Amino acid sequence: MVNLLTERLIRFRAVDGSETIESLPGVYEAMVTDRVESFPALRPHQRHAWHAFLAQLAVLSLTRAGRPEPPRLADEWRQLLRELTADFPDDEPWRLVVQDPSRPAFMQCPAPSGLSEYKKSLNTPDDLDLLVTSKNHDLKSSIAADAEVDDWIFSLVSLQTMSGYAGRYNYGIARMNGGWSSRPCLGLAPADGGVGAHLVHDIRQMIEQRSKVLDWYEEYYSPEDGIGLVWLEPWDGTYSLKLTDLDPYFIEICRRVRLMRRGDRIIARTATSKTRRIAAAEAKGDLGDHWTPVTVGDETKALSVTDAGFRYDRLAKLILDQSAYLPAPALSVGSSEGDSWRLVARAVAGGKGGKTKGYHERAEIVLAPRVARSLFGGSEDRRTLEELAQVQLAEVKEVISALRFGIVIAASGGKEAEALERADWERAAPYAAPYARRLDSLADAHFFEALQARFGVPEEARAAARRNFARHLIQHGDALLREAISTVPCPAIRRYRAEARARSAFYWRLRRAESVFSDQPDIFETGRREQSHDT
Repeated sequence: MVNLLTERLIRFRAVDGSETIESLPGVYEAMVTDRVESFPALRPHQRHAWHAFLAQLAVLSLTRAGRPEPPRLADEWRQLLRELTADFPDDEPWRLVVQDPSRPAFMQCPAPSGLSEYKKSLNTPDDLDLLVTSKNHDLKSSIAADAEVDDWIFSLVSLQTMSGYAGRYNYGIARMNGGWSSRPCLGLAPADGGVGAHLVHDIRQMIEQRSKVLDWYEEYYSPEDGIGLVWLEPWDGTYSLKLTDLDPYFIEICRRVRLMRRGDRIIARTATSKTRRIAAAEAKGDLGDHWTPVTVGDETKALSVTDAGFRYDRLAKLILDQSAYLPAPALSVGSSEGDSWRLVARAVAGGKGGKTKGYHERAEIVLAPRVARSLFGGSEDRRTLEELAQVQLAEVKEVISALRFGIVIAASGGKEAEALERADWERAAPYAAPYARRLDSLADAHFFEALQARFGVPEEARAAARRNFARHLIQHGDALLREAISTVPCPAIRRYRAEARARSAFYWRLRRAESVFSDQPDIFETGRREQSHDT
């Protein structure tokens, strides 16, 4: 009943604008030929779960069959997937609903003692999904009353491979640092390709890197006959699988769920568990996941994404500072590859009690071939990029600091800098914060483009790129300061003095000897002329 291998269940929009529905093998065929534009039923926070599931499943089936390349035809994919579940000739592991609870169903473990413990009933796939949101803001619950089959498919994959701790006896996945974290994605996709090209790239990378993962985590995984599809194993919620039982690219499940029919609709029934499905708490998520960076220091652990998401400064540290993070295996390209690459960063920020703090995604940053090779191809130029990024981060920080300083001067009624008191800074802080955030957002939008303009070019061109970025920041900082001056409370009799001194303080802060711009006096020429004219 509802067989993913033989029935057309998964909707997608093709690159030519047409809409179609395919079986799972048909989806693979469309992805390998890069014909898929998007999956209409796939919610943004489910994108990485679905991508990772397809990649891991492909690699498991290909390595077990001894094939180095993904096939192009759906029939070949169907055969590969059936070989992966050869003990189930009736395709139970690929059916969404299986009446016999002692048999597996898609992403649903066998229940050896029946369904008496599966007491909670869920009527819609979004009730099943991983997101638990405070005040129901991030994603409205129980809205998918008219759900299609692929809504259930995506929610199952999302729940079982991405969930954190959600209260007593509802444990999260192994591939995250603690129950209140999340499973992040940081990888590369071909800039001129679609979701299919991204998938094929990761499949090839994972096959190539499999032996390295086994070497790095030799105390964990079984190199030959490890469990790949965890949902095939019976589970009554009382015991855990060991990492040594698993393949390095295992597809995990973390919850006991069974789907069933109620009339002409699908519903879900769930049960709690007394222990985690996989005993891996001591690893803190450092399990060789293809898309997960690992922090280094006193202990290694998987990256935890906060509600700050993937801001430019956070991303710069993640991809450049190897003293702080070991890059995700997905952040790798061959040293001779000449393609441009798109940086793909995705994560749900985890929170206490299973609540989430927003979904964060960035996929607009395109890295030129020379930059990608230097960052992710083992080039010695990586250090140069890190140094350039540190300078650029300092420049952004300097302009934001000057903007805040100017707003404090304005809010004080135009006090001299040395006369400012702590109370002046505290009073101005609520007014300065939104303008600082706006300038920070501008820097975020242009940071990596500006960084690449400084790299791998003659010194004169590098200096010009630096000037352009600085002037762009300063001009916008000046414009924001003018806007702020008109909004901060200030006695009318002091307004003119406050404006003049605030702008003067802004430029003084940037030009002082301690400023990162002290060696670039020419970047202030335009600003100085404008200031002189205005005052």
